[in-house]
Amino acid sequence: MVAKKAAITTKAANVAFSASAEEMSEMLTAVWNSYQVGEAELEKYVDIMAALGAATATSTEEIATAMQKVAATANTVGVSMEQMSSIIATVASVTREAPESIGTSFKTILARMGDLKVGKTLEDGMSLGTVSSQLAAVGVNILDTTGELKEMGGVIEELMGKWQGMTSAEKTAVAQAVAGKRQYTQLMALMENQDMYKKSMNIAGGAEGTLQK
Repeated sequence: MVAKKAAITTKAANVAFSASAEEMSEMLTAVWNSYQVGEAELEKYVDIMAALGAATATSTEEIATAMQKVAATANTVGVSMEQMSSIIATVASVTREAPESIGTSFKTILARMGDLKVGKTLEDGMSLGTVSSQLAAVGVNILDTTGELKEMGGVIEELMGKWQGMTSAEKTAVAQAVAGKRQYTQLMALMENQDMYKKSMNIAGGAEGTLQK
């Protein structure tokens, strides 16, 4: 497995703009460890980043940089590698913010939801009940039938399905409830460009073999 990781890392470094093999190794190891990737799927995860980097206004290196920041939290709250990479590719393409910033922003957003899951009241006064009520008002259920928080990847996609039918005031209120007032513009950027996200998800789903090519 060590030899396979080294070979994949070398290939990834070859398609990066400036990251060294050592830097790429740190990024990929963070992603692999966070998602607890088995040997058979090691390259698949890099294929996804490479495919999205080639198809969008970002790069493999930028996606990997952002993923290094957010992967552990994303996996914990139920955002798949395909979903998280597509979120990063979309927001990076639209905002052109630094990948470190995008990764940290979504880490904060997803950690916020993780805190709600364990029953914390957030610094802005939000609780799981208030966020759930805010989303329920626009037709999005973030709790399952047992009252547990659903996987956030699914919640984000469910919110996308309701987004265009919401008023501007509802969009802002929901985005602030979910993401917080400091980070909500990142969530807005994703929601307002959901067609790009959906296209990225399709690309991610067919990414196998991209790195080798």
